[in-house]
Amino acid sequence: MYKILEKQPLNPTVTKMVIDAPLVAKKAEPGQFIIFRAGADGERVPLTIADYDREKGTVTIIFQIVGGATMALNALNVGDCLTDFVGPSARQATLKGLKRSP
Repeated sequence: MYKILEKQPLNPTVTKMVIDAPLVAKKAEPGQFIIFRAGADGERVPLTIADYDREKGTVTIIFQIVGGATMALNALNVGDCLTDFVGPSARQATLKGLKRSP
C-alpha cells in the first residue's frame, strides 16, 4: 500500500498529493507517469509525475477532479493508502538545445 503523506487543495478542483513510493521515486524521471488505483475496485488511471524525491522516497502528483477515479482519490486523506501506485512509465522527456535560465 502507498501512504498519502501530504494533501493540499490547490483550487476547488485541483489537488496535490505526496505519496510514499520509494521504488517509483528511485527510477522516476521528468515526463514519466504513474498509474494509480484508489481502492481495490477502482479504475486504473494514469497521472503525470509532478515531482519526486529519491532520498525521501516520495512522488508528488497533481490531479484535477473530473471523474469517478479522481473523485475517489480526492476522498482519501493524509494517512490513507492507495491500493496501487505503479510506475514510472513512458520515456523520460528530453529537451535538446535548451538551456536553463540563470
